[in-house]
Amino acid sequence: MSVTGRIKEVGSVVLGFAALIGIAAIGVGLLTGAAEFSVWVLKWTFPVFSITLICSIVILLPLSLLPPTRGFSAVGFMVASSAFSAILWLWGMAYTYSVWGMFGVFVGLVLLGIGVVPVAMFAALVHGDWSNFWMLVITGIVTIVFRVFANWLAQKADERAYELERIRAPAVTTTNNQGNLLE
Repeated sequence: MSVTGRIKEVGSVVLGFAALIGIAAIGVGLLTGAAEFSVWVLKWTFPVFSITLICSIVILLPLSLLPPTRGFSAVGFMVASSAFSAILWLWGMAYTYSVWGMFGVFVGLVLLGIGVVPVAMFAALVHGDWSNFWMLVITGIVTIVFRVFANWLAQKADERAYELERIRAPAVTTTNNQGNLLE
């Protein structure tokens, strides 16, 4: 092999390592930015959570009792569940970052692949921070309950729409070659 070929091979390997280091640096920068962002936005999450919960209970829950408005209520509960999920993730990220730093965030997001919320719950257990532990657990339960309820409401709304369509649509009847009715 020629010297030029060797130089190209070595250059390709070095370039590959440089690209790998660059990608890793971008990932670390994104993780650091996300962790610091979650701490910065923390002051707005509690009012947003409270307003969403109150609107869901005061407006969407009564609407879910009326069959014609169940579809709207299902969409509202799904949006509320998504908001709660995002808030829960931000709380988990902020708590993990504040207690265990970037290492805890890295473990939660990259190595375990399960996210920072369970890592934040574990960190709260280890540190005996029961108020934050129960806040994370209850918020997770509320998120799941709202999502299940939204899916149930959507199913009921679909069943009602199907029944109304079946009642409104005229039955289609045709005859075959012998003149017998087919349905």
